[in-house]
Amino acid sequence: MKILHIGEYVIGGMATYLNEVVGYQRQFFDVYLLMSDYNSATSFDLEPDHILHYKYRRHPKYFLSAMRQIHQVIQDIQPDIIHVHSSFAGLLARGLFFVQPKKARIFYCSHGWAFLMDTKPLYKKGFLLIEKLMEFKTDVIINISQHEMEQSLRRGLSPSKSRLVYSGIRERESTNVIPLEEAAAETDIIQLLFVGRYDRQKGLDIVLNIFNENPELQQYIRLYVIGDTVLEDKVWDFPDNVIRLGWVNNAEIDRYYQQCDAVIMPSRWEGFGLVAIEAMKNRKPVIGSNRGALPELIRHGENGYIFDIEHVYELLNTLNNLDKDELVNMGEAGYAIYKDKFSAVRMNEEIVGLYYEAYTGASVKEIPVTSGLDFSKRAGDAHD
Repeated sequence: MKILHIGEYVIGGMATYLNEVVGYQRQFFDVYLLMSDYNSATSFDLEPDHILHYKYRRHPKYFLSAMRQIHQVIQDIQPDIIHVHSSFAGLLARGLFFVQPKKARIFYCSHGWAFLMDTKPLYKKGFLLIEKLMEFKTDVIINISQHEMEQSLRRGLSPSKSRLVYSGIRERESTNVIPLEEAAAETDIIQLLFVGRYDRQKGLDIVLNIFNENPELQQYIRLYVIGDTVLEDKVWDFPDNVIRLGWVNNAEIDRYYQQCDAVIMPSRWEGFGLVAIEAMKNRKPVIGSNRGALPELIRHGENGYIFDIEHVYELLNTLNNLDKDELVNMGEAGYAIYKDKFSAVRMNEEIVGLYYEAYTGASVKEIPVTSGLDFSKRAGDAHD
């Protein structure tokens, strides 16, 4: 069976997610990944000739050209399953099938509904209208959190097409640990880590403002920032206790998680929050906002802290009372939650099970499942 994954800007959490999915699926299926040649990562667990690109920038003048390029790839590959990731890719790829015959089964995951973003009401209505229209050319809609699924159904998306599949990531052995810097040896300094884009959604400005307005925090907290600007053109005011690391290769990033005391996620909206799972996998607690799916992942006082983003003093109070021993205990609790709910094997088994249902019309419950490997082989045999 041939599977074509289509994304737009595949970087950061999106790249991590897709690398988990294609790396698993390539063991059993003929898997391709198509994405923008701009603002996308370069390292994926696929054969080089199965990693494809289209020329594109996020501007209406590029849309038709991108759609033509995507259409040509679909014609060349003739996939059985097309799995589309993110809102803009969802529009570009699914929009084709209003003028072209749809031969493949179409899966779609927004990785965070655009109509749930913290933006103007008119924009939200427009995003919702587009999603309802594109739904006609979609066989299965994958939601990455209970929050995302509940909110989409409440707004009228199809219950029969909607499924919930929590994201997951695999454990990796890490060697040659990279110290964040010499200050890591200073046991009295709290090492926090932020991972994400420099944009309004991820809320980095909230943390920077707290440090700038409360310089006493800079004496005992150091913040390391992995990421960079992707879309927004903004001048950022970084205080002295912030160390910028830029984007880090996905294969290396666990080493940075392992060197921090906690991970901070001050997101204004978050469809899932893969960074939180990466932190939990590496036995690190998460300090997160009360937005989107983060309260599903972070149990306040158990594997991290939740703060109300409308009352920033809650975050300030949390930062003022961080204790290294307590953070270690929370990290262990988070690891137990990760093992139970957010492994890559569980996620990939569920996705392949949905492929099986959509492609054959049979419920995955009708086949005996002894393991992810046995199941996937059987699903692959059924499709070929």
